[in-house]
Amino acid sequence: MDKTKLEALCNSLTLFKNKEDEYKRARIELEEEITAMLATKDEGTDKAEAGQYRVTVTSKLTRVLDYEAYLAIESGLPEGVRCVRLKPELDIKRLRALEMVDPSLPAHFVTTKPAKASVKVEVI
Repeated sequence: MDKTKLEALCNSLTLFKNKEDEYKRARIELEEEITAMLATKDEGTDKAEAGQYRVTVTSKLTRVLDYEAYLAIESGLPEGVRCVRLKPELDIKRLRALEMVDPSLPAHFVTTKPAKASVKVEVI
């Protein structure tokens, strides 16, 4: 391993990461200013044109489910308006335990592929 090259790569990565953070903050400030100018509703789309630009602001609301509270009233709701669905997801800890028992079994129902690697550089 060439430590001089690795240090140079880390220097460049740190520089670009700092610039990326700076640009992201600036972008978010500009988006907030544009949103303040155009948004007229809590949820929906507003559009405008200015010179060579067409701007679309999509406003959204975040909703959080209190599942216990929903369960308390669900039986009283008509079938057509029950608005909670359950989404199956993998329990990685239990999947690894299953792989220890029989490594070939998960291949029947799980597709595994490499994800983007994470790189963390710290100044010491």
